[in-house]
Formats: sequence, structure tokens, C-alpha cells
Amino acid sequence: MIQIKDLDVLNLDDKLREIVFAAMRNLDPVVITSAYRHGDAGCHGTQPLRAIDLRCHDELYGHSLAEVINDAWEYDHERLHKRVAIYHDVGQGAHLHLQSHPNTRRRGR
Repeated sequence: MIQIKDLDVLNLDDKLREIVFAAMRNLDPVVITSAYRHGDAGCHGTQPLRAIDLRCHDELYGHSLAEVINDAWEYDHERLHKRVAIYHDVGQGAHLHLQSHPNTRRRGR
């Protein structure tokens, strides 16, 4: 496992950086399970990076934390079905998927 002490090495999108720092305050320990994926056509393949996965084994807590983040952030006002935070397991283990879009903004602004 690689410990990252400075998230700047990940070249995170500014909005994603804010979201990740908020999530990190609520996870201990913070384990990044996926960040940049070369050749990925989605948010994990962008530069600056617009998606990151954080380990969270507690399903109830993972869903709760995703809800708190989604209450604070809107992914894209043109696609309201999309979310900033998703707790799921797509076959590689349960994790909190965080993503941003150029239209991502804090709710209430």
C-alpha cells in the first residue's frame, strides 16, 4: 500500500479536492483504492482527475456519508440523476466513489 501525504500528486480537479477533503475528515483510515486510470473513458481517466475511490467497508456508514456529501454538492444541474458520491461495490470491493464535473457546485450557491 502506498501512503499519500500530499493529494497534490494526484492532480485532483479543484471541486473534487474539496469533496475529498470533506470525506477524509469522516474516514479513518483513509485508503485510496483507485484514482487515475490510464485509458479510462470516464472520470477516472481525466486530467485533472475528476474521480477517486475511497475504501469503506461499513455499508451503512458508506451510504450515510454519500448522502451527506450529495446533500452538500450537486454533480450537474443538467443531469440531476447523477451524484457526486456513490457507495457501491462493482466487483472490486465496497468503496465510496467520489466524482466531479465542470458543472459541479455546492448546493445553495
